[in-house]
Amino acid sequence: MQPGKRVQQAIDTAYRVFAPYPRPTTLTASPLRDADEILRTLTSAPLRDLTGEQIGPYAGWAMTTVGSLRDYKHFLPRILEQAVRRPIWVGTDPPTLASKLDMAEWRGWPAAEQDAVKDVFAAAWAQARAMHPDDIEADNWICGVAALGMDVSQALAGWLSPPSRDAVLQLASFISLAPVRIFEGGGAEEGYWRPASRQTVAAWLRSEAVLHALLDLDLPADDKDRWLVDQALKVLLPADPKQPN
Repeated sequence: MQPGKRVQQAIDTAYRVFAPYPRPTTLTASPLRDADEILRTLTSAPLRDLTGEQIGPYAGWAMTTVGSLRDYKHFLPRILEQAVRRPIWVGTDPPTLASKLDMAEWRGWPAAEQDAVKDVFAAAWAQARAMHPDDIEADNWICGVAALGMDVSQALAGWLSPPSRDAVLQLASFISLAPVRIFEGGGAEEGYWRPASRQTVAAWLRSEAVLHALLDLDLPADDKDRWLVDQALKVLLPADPKQPN
């Protein structure tokens, strides 16, 4: 997505906060990786100009098979920006990026660095949840927030403030997938959802506020987005098996 003002400010802050970490002049790597070629790619342009193709593969390899934590911190602002703009690489997908940061024990980093990371995730989530589901899958960002160990209750609190059309449609899209991702605790994203955060989200999704937001969204029956709301209501209000079809 194209960063809005708040997201861009958070990204710019990340560049400033992590600027003291210099661009590496050498990289360590497993025998399966060509450290010299990876370094040439990563240093072929200024940090802010590295394309997804140039930094994306490294984002997934970082600290496991390529480079150190200090190397990763140098490149992290651009990785965060790619997560916002075009998260098609493994290491730029918000939940995977969050798990990478968790592996890097980011909660032990200096406070300014922690705040910079949290601000990008919070701002990206706030922008994504207010966009139409056809334009972005906002659930990737709330999953990233959960995987990062941030306050999920706080992240949910702003979803329906205000309950705009697109915010409610994002909610409906999320609920339609909730039986596997949230209520039943399964699916590909299960490992990113900590039990406590999944329980918090499940309870919120079953709240009166969420149900009323869906029911109050005034969409004509022939509106192409009506089916999203209908699917969500089927999850929250399953049909009585005793009633005839």
